[in-house]
Amino acid sequence: MKKGKYTEKQFIEYLDRLLAGEEISLGDDVSDDLRSALEHARKMLAFREEPSPAFRADLRNRLLRQIAEKQPAVYPTAKREGFRERIANLFPPRPVLVAVTSTALVVLLAFIGVVWYSGRYGGAPEQAAAPSAAEYSVRLPTNIIPEDVTFTAKTSLSAKPGQAAVYEIKNSDVTTQSVTALGRKLGFSGQAGLTDDGTKIVISSGEGDDMRELIVWTASGAVEYGYVEPDKLYTQYTPELPSQQQAELIAYDFLQQADLLPPAYQSLAKIKDETTVIAGGGYSVSPRYAAPAVEAAPSAPSEPSAPPAPTYWLVDFPYQIDGSSATGPGSKIEVSVGDGGEVVRMLWSWRQMSPISDLNIISEKQAYQELIQGHGSLDVPLDCRKVVVEQVQLKYWLDPPSEKQSYAVPVYEFTGQCLDKNGNHLEDFTAWTRALATN
Repeated sequence: MKKGKYTEKQFIEYLDRLLAGEEISLGDDVSDDLRSALEHARKMLAFREEPSPAFRADLRNRLLRQIAEKQPAVYPTAKREGFRERIANLFPPRPVLVAVTSTALVVLLAFIGVVWYSGRYGGAPEQAAAPSAAEYSVRLPTNIIPEDVTFTAKTSLSAKPGQAAVYEIKNSDVTTQSVTALGRKLGFSGQAGLTDDGTKIVISSGEGDDMRELIVWTASGAVEYGYVEPDKLYTQYTPELPSQQQAELIAYDFLQQADLLPPAYQSLAKIKDETTVIAGGGYSVSPRYAAPAVEAAPSAPSEPSAPPAPTYWLVDFPYQIDGSSATGPGSKIEVSVGDGGEVVRMLWSWRQMSPISDLNIISEKQAYQELIQGHGSLDVPLDCRKVVVEQVQLKYWLDPPSEKQSYAVPVYEFTGQCLDKNGNHLEDFTAWTRALATN
């Protein structure tokens, strides 16, 4: 048996015994990393009452899945992939669970430390009163950064703390009837049904290349719509695309037809200046860098080949919470407009919420110090040697659509560039730290 597989087998066996309430004695063949992980699990379990059988099974299954998973891409490329795979990339099941390696240690620390300790599956009764500031939690992606990275800030950082509101999210019930009714507005016939162990409700229409799916997450009410086959999004021919302005109007009308426009979107004119329209398909969808997403065929230096033409417009609508921007994997309102002005995909995860109270927040300068000390969430490549912070903003974190979220909590979002040892740009980054003061 390969060493990696043997380590994973050891981990699962010991974890099962811990969850069953047994005392375990580790042998000499247990690695230091695995020994440390299991000791961490033992301590985490001490904080909880006896977990339910459903929780134990769910935890074990999730860990097994996470061990086998690789990190998904964030943006669509010209790679030919199915609708479900593209959706999985854009709506990851849990960013905290993106593993640095395939070892059980990373999965354990990420999952136990976030899911168990936060009590999502512990069976604890809901509190009638709103939690105190210390009890609000925000579950950010794992911090992945080389040890020898240096930081510099090319923007002013305020040393003055302040206050910000916490919002209660009003989760509406998602039923097969409500999804069926939404499907009717988008041209679907038939009835919607539960899938993926009840985490989604799906309705489909058409056959072959014309088959469409409408998916609604039961935890959050997030909506995913699009063609199952990728040809509508990544055409094998040069499509006839509308202008950027026309694509924006088509996307707005599509949301309006489906009754998915948030209350602040009464007219396109009110949000037009904040709407982003980006070329997709042949190009990466980064608004700052338009490098081709696929390699062009080799050509003579004197006759450089043109990059592939875009195959759709990606219309990104701003996600505002009482004038403040949202961030995180659950803050998407995107519509993709393809050949002939047809909407070929939509991702929508807006959530209704209301303010609870204003709470104290730390200063930008303190948040920056927490980031460089490794207490935030930053993911940069291994060859990154310098992190240049260019902007810091107070935003509201929204969990993935697969998660039921009770509160929208403010975070500090940092954006900038990663540089290599020669000072060359590697990639842009987005990082986060907590914003709420703990005392």
